[in-house]
Amino acid sequence: MENADEPDVGVLDEALLRVVARRLGQLTIVERVSVFPSAKPESVVAQFATEYYPQQVETVTLELRTYVGGDFSVSYREEWGGGSWMSRWDRHDNPHNTRDHFHHPPDAGTEDAVDRAYPVDFLKMIEVVLQDIDDRIGEVWGDAR
Repeated sequence: MENADEPDVGVLDEALLRVVARRLGQLTIVERVSVFPSAKPESVVAQFATEYYPQQVETVTLELRTYVGGDFSVSYREEWGGGSWMSRWDRHDNPHNTRDHFHHPPDAGTEDAVDRAYPVDFLKMIEVVLQDIDDRIGEVWGDAR
């Protein structure tokens, strides 16, 4: 889920990403977690179990990066029969928003970004992300009716 406006923000916090990967792997909604996969060597990628979603949702992934110093990027993506729905939570210096910002779905583009204030602790930030995903699952089922 690479995006052209994601800058090179520093040294990857591999130890913290491994902790996050272990915790994500304990969630029933997470089917598989890949730590630094060859296609995304700076990321932890969690594949969600699609049985938690309506049949139209083909794949769901969460990609996480965090860096020493506190910068991060977390992307959530659903693939729907040829289309996609994506959102992104970021903390990094950029010309378009404050350091903490959220890229709204369905495209999560730069033009969709809004300023936000996130917890300093990345593990607390993941709780914010997981709550947003839980809210999204409710929306998806509401839309599927």
